[in-house]
Amino acid sequence: MAKAEKTAELLGKLIEDIDIAMFTTVGRDGYLVSRPLSTQKSAYDGRRVWFFTEADSPKIGEVRRHPKVNLAYASKDKNTYVSVAGVARVSRDRALIGQFWNDAMKAFFPKGKDDPNLVLLEVEPRTVEYWDGPGSFIGKLASFIVARVTKREEVMGENRMLDLRRKPARKTLPPSHADARKPAGKTASRKTATKKVAAKKAATKKAATKKVATKRRARA
Repeated sequence: MAKAEKTAELLGKLIEDIDIAMFTTVGRDGYLVSRPLSTQKSAYDGRRVWFFTEADSPKIGEVRRHPKVNLAYASKDKNTYVSVAGVARVSRDRALIGQFWNDAMKAFFPKGKDDPNLVLLEVEPRTVEYWDGPGSFIGKLASFIVARVTKREEVMGENRMLDLRRKPARKTLPPSHADARKPAGKTASRKTATKKVAAKKAATKKAATKKVATKRRARA
């Protein structure tokens, strides 16, 4: 399986069975606005996440003014938390609306799938940060104790960033991670720095040896 496909599969697995996302947009006054929306296709296909909404709702105007949005998913039972940053757009694709529609949606959209005010919000994920830890209560408790004792935060679970803008997609440490906060190149340059120190010591030792040899020849 290609790396990009594995990345899509991972994101799909993370948000699988998490119905509600907090959908965040930039409001007219510049402040962030969040509201709960039901994900119409939680089995992420590697390209889009969809939500039903009304064409005349405030969020539609916010998306049109500022299409960059965030989706936050949380599952206490799975101990999984996902933050998706992406670009949203409005879709009136009636075939797609019909594909996602089910009768339970009538509670929210009583005029049915043919209501002209019914639209889809499509979100194309660009970057994803996730926290995926032990699922059971005992697992959570044990991991918390180990993390406190050893000071190893990775014991609590995996916290990574997925950059879907790259081809293929890339997994990295998030900016909030302790190792990611180190100056750029610090970790990578440790070996180089060690080699430089060793080379300097070797040069100093060689110079000292040469000096001693010179003095001996002078006394001979």
